[in-house]
Amino acid sequence: MSSLNTLDTRQPAVNAAAPRLNLYQSVHKGLRAFMADTLTKIGSTDPHDPIECAASLAQVRSLLAICQAHLEHENHFIHSAMERRQAGSAKRCAGEHIEHEAHIAQLGELTAAAEAANSTKQLDAWRELYQALSEFVAENFEHMLLEERQHNQILWQHYTDDELHQIHGALLASIPADEMAHHFRWMLPHLSHLERLAMLGGMQQGMPAPVFKAQMDNARSLLNPHAWGKLARDLSYDEVTHG
Repeated sequence: MSSLNTLDTRQPAVNAAAPRLNLYQSVHKGLRAFMADTLTKIGSTDPHDPIECAASLAQVRSLLAICQAHLEHENHFIHSAMERRQAGSAKRCAGEHIEHEAHIAQLGELTAAAEAANSTKQLDAWRELYQALSEFVAENFEHMLLEERQHNQILWQHYTDDELHQIHGALLASIPADEMAHHFRWMLPHLSHLERLAMLGGMQQGMPAPVFKAQMDNARSLLNPHAWGKLARDLSYDEVTHG
């Protein structure tokens, strides 16, 4: 488990008017939201209500699948890029990823145990799942901060933004559509307006109009009216024109 006290909080000197490309921030915002929502969902589930239990356990399984895929993406695209320019720079996080994979497997077993528990063991099974998930979320929150602070410094030191865009583009191209949709669902509502605008603005430039309209329809369903209004305004998006 990483410790916040060991993190190097120094930030590289960059032009505040032109921030460097951050490969971690948006996806991590989505993951934090998904983890927090799942943890609170498990904590509030009535173990004696089959409908609640089924929905909560399905969300845990979805979270574990997304976390496993996220580890693999970072290992293949980001860690390898770091190691190419600075040997050993990804070693600590690579070790933590191995620990997270073991924890994901354990949570899968605890999820199955909670699902199969009889009436006399339900409360214990759900409490054990909740506590183990709490530990996993806590470890991941610290781990993501380490990546956002230390790994970004290494990437910014050794790569230009054009090179980082190439890495990011290759990573995104490797993600299946259903996984991407899941990330979009959790990221979009939890980004800042400027981050949201940059994401959808990039889609607007690179997608055919009907495909972009589908993304905007999805965005509207995920955002509150105020956030949606700002997004549509700043993208000059007219639903009548694009309908």
